[in-house]
Amino acid sequence: MNMTEMGEVVAYLLRYRSAERLPGSGRKRRAAREGQLSERDVCALIDDASDIEREGLRDFLAGQGLRLKVFETGDYPGIAPGSRYYALLPDPELEQPPLYTREPVFEALKLRQESRAELAQWYLQLWLLMHTLLYTRYNRALSDVSRYQEATFSGVELAELMREQLEALRALGEAAPETSRGLLEERGEDITRRVRAFIELQVRAGLLESPRDSGEASAVDPEGESVGEVWQQTLLGALESEQIGIHQLGHLQALARGLEEAPGSGQERCAQEDAIESDGHDEEATA
Repeated sequence: MNMTEMGEVVAYLLRYRSAERLPGSGRKRRAAREGQLSERDVCALIDDASDIEREGLRDFLAGQGLRLKVFETGDYPGIAPGSRYYALLPDPELEQPPLYTREPVFEALKLRQESRAELAQWYLQLWLLMHTLLYTRYNRALSDVSRYQEATFSGVELAELMREQLEALRALGEAAPETSRGLLEERGEDITRRVRAFIELQVRAGLLESPRDSGEASAVDPEGESVGEVWQQTLLGALESEQIGIHQLGHLQALARGLEEAPGSGQERCAQEDAIESDGHDEEATA
């Protein structure tokens, strides 16, 4: 792997965040596009690289606060026999350079002239509720990465959960957190539109995908009514959620035990920033 090829591999990984030698779940390998290698070529270059070349690739990525993790058949479900799965993840021990911003997240969720704080609240609420559907509903811990294939939800379910959240906030009246009151100004189809934009962000970041060859492209409720398109967590999404839980949200466990600062002392701002960090990074990389 020469320097030009290394740059092409990094460009591909920044765009898609993952690559598979033999994609599972019926997904076709990504073909080459103008200025971009094919998925087959990227995997071949990494597979065939010498130890020195791989070390150079690791150093190159580390300079951007990233690391490439490699998983073999048997490490997690969904990795086909004879395949290998490459995942590009932020390195929690390294600082992310300023070229990765959260702007794409704010732009995607903006409907009018909301402040960044209001948009961060929308993102945080949707991110937490999505994890309720992907984890709490399935009695999963963030460390249950191997169960990612069973974690599905529909956009309709996420929107309904968001509506319930807003009703609970309204019921609190003046006791509702001041930072969350801006959510109560939603109008008409605001929730549906923001949920759609939020899911599109997750899909573009490689954290969600539409199930393939599983008969779950759409779902119905117990009464037989359609609840819309279904989305499934990806292996990359599960790996990143585990990493966020361990390295970014660990302080919330201490907070729940009353060992951290009092509510409103900055912890909520930290949670907002941590929750949108990965997707702001992903979308900037794909711009």
